[in-house]
Amino acid sequence: MKELVSVHEFLVQPDDLSDWHLESELAADNYNQVIHCLYQNADEDIDTEKLTTQLANVWQALAADEYLTEFEDESEIVTWVEEYLAVQTKP
Repeated sequence: MKELVSVHEFLVQPDDLSDWHLESELAADNYNQVIHCLYQNADEDIDTEKLTTQLANVWQALAADEYLTEFEDESEIVTWVEEYLAVQTKP
């Protein structure tokens, strides 16, 4: 049911991150890549509320984190998403 969730609602602009990051454009690009990666890795039949919550919680987990501008490549983003999902799915 993930097609019922619009990933675009969770994307950010550089201005959204400028309070925390001097390189706000890079931070926004990386943040948006995380959102797309999370969406792509979600099961096709995931509950829409669960997916919405996971996407929304990226903000608290990553927006102000200095690591957001330190991702070296896409594989690090994928690793971050996998670790994030592992924490999100713990009871």
